[in-house]
Amino acid sequence: MSQYKPVKKTSFLEAVAACIQHEKKVFEFYMRNAESLKDGSVKDIFNQLAEDQDDHIKMVSDLYTQIKGGEALPNLKMAAQVQDLNSSSIQKLMSKLDRNTDTDAGGDELDALALATREHEDAAEFFAKTKEKFEDPNAKYLFAQMESFQSECRMLLESYSAYLSQGTPYSQPSGYWDIE
Repeated sequence: MSQYKPVKKTSFLEAVAACIQHEKKVFEFYMRNAESLKDGSVKDIFNQLAEDQDDHIKMVSDLYTQIKGGEALPNLKMAAQVQDLNSSSIQKLMSKLDRNTDTDAGGDELDALALATREHEDAAEFFAKTKEKFEDPNAKYLFAQMESFQSECRMLLESYSAYLSQGTPYSQPSGYWDIE
């Protein structure tokens, strides 16, 4: 018998903590892999996606504050319940996603893109399936937002991988990442 409460009983704070923990792992994944890539567009996109994870963390924190009527997100490192949050059912489930974020591409651009794409694909699917299990509507809403972030990142990476693997930029119409 598991000592964890069922996933459907996940509190909003547990969901927030799990999302932030996941985003931090994705941030570390991008930074670690960016360091091993040669200078160029893939390294640039990994650095950009690392910055995006920072924005996701801020958005999760802001969403908590908004839903809690202005209450600031407790410092999750200092919170008395942090041990409970780290061993919550949702956190245990999400740790399955670490198989992607704990992996290194060894400096290979296409492997790095494939790994990152799989991370966002798995995460989007996870958030989509899991949000339906929650009783707390705020946790459902948060996971819907996370699903959306993951899908956007996955689409960007898929487009970019296709762009890279289909010849020189001269033979392709410019991608939307070149227009900025």
